[in-house]
Amino acid sequence: MIKYYFYFCNNHMDRLEALEVFVIAAKHRSFTAVSKIKNISASRVTHLIQGLEKELKVSLFNRTTRCVTLTSAGEALLESVGPSLESLSETLGNIKQLSKEEPKGILRISAPVEFGSNFLMRPITKFLKEHPAVRIILKTSNEPKEILQEGSDISVVLNDEMPLSGIRYRIGTFTSGIYANPSILKIASSVSYPEQLNDQPIIIQHGNASSWKLISSEGKEYKVRSKNWFFQTDTTQAALKAAREGFGFALLPIPLGDSEPNFIRVLPQWTGIRRDVSAVTSSRNISAAARSFIACMKDEFAKGN
Repeated sequence: MIKYYFYFCNNHMDRLEALEVFVIAAKHRSFTAVSKIKNISASRVTHLIQGLEKELKVSLFNRTTRCVTLTSAGEALLESVGPSLESLSETLGNIKQLSKEEPKGILRISAPVEFGSNFLMRPITKFLKEHPAVRIILKTSNEPKEILQEGSDISVVLNDEMPLSGIRYRIGTFTSGIYANPSILKIASSVSYPEQLNDQPIIIQHGNASSWKLISSEGKEYKVRSKNWFFQTDTTQAALKAAREGFGFALLPIPLGDSEPNFIRVLPQWTGIRRDVSAVTSSRNISAAARSFIACMKDEFAKGN
């Protein structure tokens, strides 16, 4: 009976209120007491109790003109749900109180070097302006063990680069676009398909692979294999500077490429492979500053990616 009711309660939030009303009425032996404690009408109390009895197909109270007493079924229900409901009410109250806390104190964040340097500064800047009582310590590393270190309140990770442990909060999707400055476009003004990039100067990133993996808005994939490149690098900032100097087309993170006033995006229907970004914490019990910063990151990613 109890198991069935909790299933029902999970699908109808008013049944949770009915349980709370039942417990109060059972302890005070009075429906009137429920009205005063919960600040709801007597008819609402009666409606909730009757609905509960109808669902369980049992009578929970013996009613008289002076008071109400529990039936054997009512006593069994009170014994089962009373302690659990008190614990749940306390937990919900604590969460509600935490949501009112003003973010403050030191917030320690760890992230990959490239990601931390290029993309976290936008949400960090916004967050610090909105919450002057918070101080942020940002540590970057390319070693998974250091990024997921115990001393961090939040570890920001690219999901395809390291295994996730702890509590994961999905932040958004990270992707890249193809950018070039006007001097390159004068040479390659007719680039309408990714295949045409095979004969164009491109800037290679990530190791020694002389190729780009692209995906279209329709889900088609293509690998650009350059025959004409002048510069390789493993850092986004170096690729950005090389593109500024006109060394070739660059596959750059979209927020970064769009922020360059002299860059033009080429083949906007094609992007780099999408990568998911997550924030990881060691437990669900995190500070108001950590919760607010995770929300800030989600908002900024939604705007710029």
